Amino acid sequence: MRARIFYGMNITDLKRGERGVVTSVELSPALRERLRTLNIRSGGVVRVLKVSFFKKTYLVQAVGSRVALSEEVASCVGVKKV
Repeated sequence: MRARIFYGMNITDLKRGERGVVTSVELSPALRERLRTLNIRSGGVVRVLKVSFFKKTYLVQAVGSRVALSEEVASCVGVKKV
C-alpha cells in the first residue's frame, strides 16, 4: 500500500476522546472505498477512542462502527477538529 501523506490536520493529530469532521481521504481508490463502507468519509464525524503505546494504531469510532487504523492510513485522513 502506497498512501499519500496528507499535510494538515489528520486523525493522528487528534487526542484520545477528541472528535473531528473528515475533510478528505487521500488514499488509493480501493482503501478509500473500504473506509467509506465503514462510514469514514468526507463530512463524517470520527472520534479517537484509543491510541496504541507507540502511536502505531488508532481505534476510531465513526457512525455505527469502530475501526483500527494504522498510523499510515490515519495520517492520510484529513480532519477538522470539532
